Amino acid sequence: MRLNMQMDEDIELVESYLGGSDEAMERLVMKYQKPVYAFIYRMTNNIEDAKDLTQKTFLNAVKGVKGFRRESSFKTWLYRIAANTCLNDVRSRRDETVLEESFAGNQRGALSALIEEEKSRHIKDGIDKLSERQRLAVILRVYDGLSCIETAKVMGCSEGAVKAHYHNGVQRLREILKERGYEV
Repeated sequence: MRLNMQMDEDIELVESYLGGSDEAMERLVMKYQKPVYAFIYRMTNNIEDAKDLTQKTFLNAVKGVKGFRRESSFKTWLYRIAANTCLNDVRSRRDETVLEESFAGNQRGALSALIEEEKSRHIKDGIDKLSERQRLAVILRVYDGLSCIETAKVMGCSEGAVKAHYHNGVQRLREILKERGYEV
């Protein structure tokens, strides 16, 4: 029920923007800016790239909003734009890989914090070694919590393909982690 209300609200904002209300688009940007940034950051592992690609995503969305056909939710449509923006950027700079990690300490002991940081780094590194489609499926399903249907719409493929990419990605990630001494 809440999801439908959210979808209806997004559609109303799109309609309002198309009717001339710039404030409506500002509300959509404010609503989705953080989740889109987080998604893109997980795809790029780079703060500056994530900022730039988030901005490009919203510019592309504003330019293309007239083409939004309401066949999926606005969120799914926007995530597809974000995914395509990331994939296009990755393809254009395939050899350029920069990893930035931020580590926020907490109350745990230094040793366990270091172990968690190392494991997290290995997981991120493992995700980076997946094919683009596997990486996208894993990130959308695990980190962004999208359903198979939503992920299929974002990726522009069938649910079966999403399931295959996700399954193969998780299997490959397990192999990578086992090679590094982690039991999964």
